[in-house]
Amino acid sequence: MRGSRTTVVHVSTVHDWDDSRIFRRMCLSLSRNGYDVALLAIADGERSEEGVRITPVTSTGGRLARVLNIPRVAYRAWRMRAALYHLHDPELIGLIPILRLRGARVIYDAHEDLGMQILEKEYLPRTLRPAIAAAGRALCTFADRTGSHVLAASPKVAEQYRHDHCTVVRNYPEDLPEGRNAPPYDDRPRTIIYAGSLTRARGVEQMIDAMRYADLPAPWHLQLVGPHSPEDFIDGLRARPGWDLVDHRSAVGPEQARRMIGESRIGLALLQPIGQNVDVLPTKLFEYMSLGLPVVASDYPQSRSVVESAGCGLVVDPTDPKAIGEALRELAADPERAGEMGERGRREVAERFNWGSEEQQLLAVYSRLLDSEQARCNA
Repeated sequence: MRGSRTTVVHVSTVHDWDDSRIFRRMCLSLSRNGYDVALLAIADGERSEEGVRITPVTSTGGRLARVLNIPRVAYRAWRMRAALYHLHDPELIGLIPILRLRGARVIYDAHEDLGMQILEKEYLPRTLRPAIAAAGRALCTFADRTGSHVLAASPKVAEQYRHDHCTVVRNYPEDLPEGRNAPPYDDRPRTIIYAGSLTRARGVEQMIDAMRYADLPAPWHLQLVGPHSPEDFIDGLRARPGWDLVDHRSAVGPEQARRMIGESRIGLALLQPIGQNVDVLPTKLFEYMSLGLPVVASDYPQSRSVVESAGCGLVVDPTDPKAIGEALRELAADPERAGEMGERGRREVAERFNWGSEEQQLLAVYSRLLDSEQARCNA
């Protein structure tokens, strides 16, 4: 823990203030360890949560309005006179040299592989995506060269940055009260859940189609929770044969989403083989495990390694609804085995895949950057 209250500011124009990586993990960890933490993010108003001061940025008007709002966000950040700024969105990379002019350290947090992410954006014209992706990669290079340090959410994301200028801080789950308070497996409703962005890349269509092949008796159903993209995506899903077994909820807060997961029996993590999906280790997998759910996950090397070593679920071809349905039927038919898988997953998160080790990486980067700045000022 630091001896003085050094001010640090996290900034996002994309994420809600209670985002799991930004607020629940990073900001709260820093506050607990003696930093004075402020957060500029999407919020309803000024507030203070668990020692973190939250200042709202606008969330209306779409992508263009968000970009046009960046000068106002930059002005607010500048006035906070922080020792260190931590930027979480690619559109904020241009602020790095501005904030460094006042002598602050600036970290860019690479949540995803930006170039690959752009190639997957369905709202972008397909012919323009390669050029825009190249511009995105150039933006990341700019962050690497002008920022004080880069944090990456996975080793795969870290590959595009200089090795000695980038630290991997994974999205392993923190100790969640919802996990401690989740009901026993046998007392949970017969619910299969996916909580997250509802998109084609996340395998939502295959999840719905799989319910027909699972052929599960009532009251088994699929719970879909989260925002959808594109705008007409849900209309198309309603036309699929398995929709009558779906309970759809639009976006809910992280705490409510975790409660819903903790009250379910099977968790789905079925990223489709698009771009970076094959190489990532989905955060969703660990969230399910931490809440005692057996998982049905995409059969990719990293996911398979975790699921099979932990014995916490089944891996399947994520493009094959029949295979997904058979896995669901297998788990539903043997609740004792499924419950044991859920408990093994919970133990693995408690012992190995948890935020504690990643927190130490975060704190080490902050300490190194701020201590070197202090030494420079004292020289």
